[in-house]
Amino acid sequence: MREELIEREIEEVLGLRERREKDSELYKIANEVFDRTTREALAYLHRRGKIEGLYGVISTGKEANVFAGVDGEGRRVAVKIYRTYTTEFRRIWEYLAADPRVGYLPKDMRRLVFQWTRREFKNLQRAIKYAVRAPEPIAFRNNVLVMEFIGDETPAPRLKDVEKFLSREDFEGLYSHLIGVIERLWKRGGMVHGDLSEYNILLQGSPVIIDWSQATVKRNRMSVELLKRDLRNVISYFARKGVDVDDYDEKLRELLG
Repeated sequence: MREELIEREIEEVLGLRERREKDSELYKIANEVFDRTTREALAYLHRRGKIEGLYGVISTGKEANVFAGVDGEGRRVAVKIYRTYTTEFRRIWEYLAADPRVGYLPKDMRRLVFQWTRREFKNLQRAIKYAVRAPEPIAFRNNVLVMEFIGDETPAPRLKDVEKFLSREDFEGLYSHLIGVIERLWKRGGMVHGDLSEYNILLQGSPVIIDWSQATVKRNRMSVELLKRDLRNVISYFARKGVDVDDYDEKLRELLG
């Protein structure tokens, strides 16, 4: 009886009663990533009005897929679903083991992914607290994270996807903004994003930084290496775009102070 109830709710979430095209991208990806754990999490969030339906795919990856959806009040949301079995097991374990905010680490891969999802939710909350524009986290359950949808009728583009349309002045403004984000996170928030690049920056008016799964706090023994990565990525990218950038070594010394 419980399985039938969950299946009915998943049909509603995916709109499968009205949309049965077996070759649709949404249907194919749903079949690929919606195992029993995921279905139960989606059904739970559906019953609580956090997800009314999914209507498209925003992005796909080795660790997770992101779907566009609506909540129970018709507002757009982004739904990130981590794969409960992933080839990135060792990397996820190492990141969680180094994070002082994380206690006991389960050996079961699914529960490890649950910890990873919860950590991204908390990272988003912390980033926003320190005035960094990121998707607002709404809810999470096991391997499913519901967030603010960034965009209008369609998802906001990544910096990488629209860079050819930008002027040098645009790049200069973006560089100044992103260096400010790195500084604010590190100095005021005691935090580092860890994967900051043109692939994780959406342009929706002001830049919106996404994918906070690797973000961590200063107390993490990996934090300085992650800070170096972010700083190197940003300086190298904007230097290639003709921006007069900071000297990497000087900026790093200033941040580590």
